[in-house]
Amino acid sequence: MSSTNLSPFVKKALLWQSIGSVRLIIALFTIGAAVIKLLYNYFLPDLADLDVLRWLIITFGCIFFLSTYIPYRRSFIVPYFSFFLYSLTLIYLIAFVVINHFHPNAVIILIMVVGASTIIINSLLYYGIQSLVILTTFAIAYLSFDIDNNSLIALLDLILAIGAFAIVIAVRLSLISSVQNSHSSLEKLNVLSMIANKEGEIVFVSSSVKQLLGYEQAEILNGGWWSLKNLRDGWIERDFILNYPNILPKEIVTIETTVFTKDGQKVWLSWANSILPNGNYMGVALDITKYKLNSLRSSPLTIA
Repeated sequence: MSSTNLSPFVKKALLWQSIGSVRLIIALFTIGAAVIKLLYNYFLPDLADLDVLRWLIITFGCIFFLSTYIPYRRSFIVPYFSFFLYSLTLIYLIAFVVINHFHPNAVIILIMVVGASTIIINSLLYYGIQSLVILTTFAIAYLSFDIDNNSLIALLDLILAIGAFAIVIAVRLSLISSVQNSHSSLEKLNVLSMIANKEGEIVFVSSSVKQLLGYEQAEILNGGWWSLKNLRDGWIERDFILNYPNILPKEIVTIETTVFTKDGQKVWLSWANSILPNGNYMGVALDITKYKLNSLRSSPLTIA
């Protein structure tokens, strides 16, 4: 599955990460790179290294971290800076492994980075290109010089790891595709679906909101749902999402609520709520208004 084929639901609901999560990943990457560099210098001084390139990557990591605090064009800068930083890291590590003749302690760092890439790569094609570059470079290097048995085993471990990580990506993308197909089926049934992140922001609402409630999607997104008097009590409370992340008590797994459309008509909704793998809250609502009205009409009148 190519990332360009993902629906807005998948990109905004399943794969969307807050800027706080991005900062945490960058910080861990930068600090980890610096610590590993210092440890290798101390405990493995015999390993050849490209010091200038390693510290350049660490410097770029620091700059990238600081740039996330600048709102201007952040949605454009972050993805491209991430790609640049990851590509530079991958090139450095390939060179690091080659110049050290597949030393096990050099290979293990590359395995860690390739494994981490399974989190951010959303296409088997892209992962395949990355793997092809690594394996082709190493095949040429392997034929160019002799390596000992320990290094050969480390190289074989890398090949096995690349295959295992490919399976991980394939399974993850299959699950995402399954959720996407299920969501598409719900859309055809004119069911309302909505996603809130752990910061209490609506990051996705299905286009069916227009037909069901009369609101445009833009009016619901971010804090729109909870700022509208007609809707604010019609789903999980925002304070609950903010104060109890990753918790979904059985009492709110399925709930019935009432809301009012934009023109003031009362609507009954039956919600099925869940937590997605990235911690986002997902609610799927079925309009049960006609069933409620039929039930009220068929109920015996109470005589005062």
